[in-house]
Amino acid sequence: MKEQKVQANTTKFTSHSVNMTDRKKAVMTGVAKVDGATETEINLTTALGRLVVSGSGLKIAKFDDADGNLTLIGNIDGIKYAVTRPPLLKRIFK
Repeated sequence: MKEQKVQANTTKFTSHSVNMTDRKKAVMTGVAKVDGATETEINLTTALGRLVVSGSGLKIAKFDDADGNLTLIGNIDGIKYAVTRPPLLKRIFK
């Protein structure tokens, strides 16, 4: 019996965009996954790194992980890209 290998979807997005309307709705592309979501904060992994959206009454209206498209609604107060830092040991022993 031959073994069949099933490959996981390894699609990597190469670009990312954010389109916000009146600080009430944001449509994003290039979103790889949602790391966590509450009414006050949504953590995302995008093609360009980690992204944190803060505000109040935030809800994910639509997310398609195959296309990387995400729509969120609520009162958006801030959008911040998280800076990736090298591990502590690499910073100490340069």
